[in-house]
Amino acid sequence: MIRLDRVSKTYTRAGGGEPVRALSEISADIADGAFVTIVGPSGCGKSTLLYIVGGFVPASGGAVLVEGKPIAGPGPDRGPVFQEFALFPWKTVRQNIRFGLAEQNVPRAEADRRVDELLDLVHLRQYAALYPKELSGGMKQRVAIARTLAYRPRTLLMDEPFGALDAHTRAKLQDELLQIWERERKTVLFITHGVDEAVYLSDRILVMSAAPGAIKADIAVDLPRPRRREELLRHPRYQELVIEIGRMMDTTA
Repeated sequence: MIRLDRVSKTYTRAGGGEPVRALSEISADIADGAFVTIVGPSGCGKSTLLYIVGGFVPASGGAVLVEGKPIAGPGPDRGPVFQEFALFPWKTVRQNIRFGLAEQNVPRAEADRRVDELLDLVHLRQYAALYPKELSGGMKQRVAIARTLAYRPRTLLMDEPFGALDAHTRAKLQDELLQIWERERKTVLFITHGVDEAVYLSDRILVMSAAPGAIKADIAVDLPRPRRREELLRHPRYQELVIEIGRMMDTTA
């Protein structure tokens, strides 16, 4: 569904100076409905690559193709979910989730049905009338995910969406994300620094080298689905993958 064809990115320094190469000829194919995670050291260009796929940042070289067509900018087929929740503080949970539907002029009755469905999906029905300041960090991220799902993108672009949360909340939202993915079967391109998180969630893991970022390894996560944390943490292959990828992360410079 998504093809990265020798994608490169070079930034020009303000006021002159040597250009900075962020990405070096990234190539990968991402199948429809796959959950693919990108890991790598800080500053390797993971987020830059995600923003290029989202159409928010132009590539300096190469191309991103969606169903064979080059992207021309952001589009409703690719829905971003970032670490910063970016909710509208003056809108309620329901109004935040409904925002994209209103922008698309979806009829009110249909939009209300979709919002109700998503409130149930992210377990926020009883909080629908609250404002972001009244929510915990985990609840805010659920709202952000629901708001993106509302307009039915085919691909979710997730940039460390659980990075700012405590360990317990992060684990809970990982479980909920898997449940949502199993139901919706979106294509997911996910960024994290957590190797254990990457192995738990993914079908494939792309390991990037230090800047300029390049793909060092493309690893299939050959673990059974559906995944349940208590069972998976005891699985020998899970432990092998966490150790293998962790070692790669230590030698990506």
